[in-house]
Amino acid sequence: MTYYENGLLRARWASWRDARAGRTAQANARWGWIKAPGERGPILWMQSFSDADQQRLGIELAKAIAEKRRDLRMVMTFETEYPALLKQHTESAERLGYGFGPCDHPQAVGRVLERLSPLRYLALGRTPRPRLAAALGWGKIPAVLMAADPGSQIPAPLEAVYPRDTRQAGAWAGRGITEAVQEPVDFATLFTIAQVDPNFRAMISGTDEGLLWWAQGLSAAQWAGWRQAWAASALSRRGLLFLGGTDAPADLPRLSVWQRTSLPAGAVVAVDDDRWYPALSAAAQAVHLQTASPMLQWQVYAGSRPISVSPGVTLNAAEQLDADTILALEDPAQILDHWQALRGDVMVARQRGDATRRIFWQERRHAGERLPEFLQRVFDW
Repeated sequence: MTYYENGLLRARWASWRDARAGRTAQANARWGWIKAPGERGPILWMQSFSDADQQRLGIELAKAIAEKRRDLRMVMTFETEYPALLKQHTESAERLGYGFGPCDHPQAVGRVLERLSPLRYLALGRTPRPRLAAALGWGKIPAVLMAADPGSQIPAPLEAVYPRDTRQAGAWAGRGITEAVQEPVDFATLFTIAQVDPNFRAMISGTDEGLLWWAQGLSAAQWAGWRQAWAASALSRRGLLFLGGTDAPADLPRLSVWQRTSLPAGAVVAVDDDRWYPALSAAAQAVHLQTASPMLQWQVYAGSRPISVSPGVTLNAAEQLDADTILALEDPAQILDHWQALRGDVMVARQRGDATRRIFWQERRHAGERLPEFLQRVFDW
């Protein structure tokens, strides 16, 4: 169960359901029964909620903090668990404990703050829920908010806000909060994989000239339309189509179990493992993002490939993009026609890919310059 608001009965019901299903750690944590790692040292409580990107951001920040502040213990809580992500990225993280977090009922919030007595609170991706925001104020626990839009209740004392872009910074200014707001920065660019082994295209297509095309973020209802459009497209005669999203059809080969052998032209492959995102970003002729998290967008930007998006996708560094760098398209047949046109105009394809890669490296350099500033803040605590 994923209920983390402040309703007593619903939270009790969710915990009962979790306990019956064997998820006792989640059931207990929902009511604040959380233990800090180690025995000594002040605690930083990081809350990453339900976003996989923000969990990864929390892990990477914890690694950097551990190098700067050797006495600090870190606790990262979340409301949705991503076991593969945690297993892959926490192996080298020192003094970091992680697990499910509390709901927003006053009893749960109070218990967590009593058990952790955090030196600081760091929210990743959103502001704390109202009861926690109020409790931080009562306990005089300074809050740092990163990559978060302003919520219904702003915690006080508010030490710092690190907006991820100018849009988010403007949202804070619109709420009349400017003093604590730092210059926009997206630290996620620092752990985006920017250099990729180029062998993927040749391995999966059987040739260095193989044509790979990738669309990510499909809903369950969109797979059939993409497959039909691909079968009717001339691109299917020589290329491979990679599709990622929810509820992939069972008859499609899956990238997670690919045996490093070449696939026949025209094949459609389900992208079911995000560890292949860097290779696809670098090898695909073009990428379409039906939906996309900011972290995935940075990965695609770094791949230097032409990009299209579905209308409504909030783009990274939108204010830096020329109008024709990233096109808004929706219908699969229309997107495949666009890809066909790009195949015939190599110069335009290269220019569009180079434009997003420049933006990625610009933001990465900026984040690299700003990280020491953030770590110095942590050291000064």
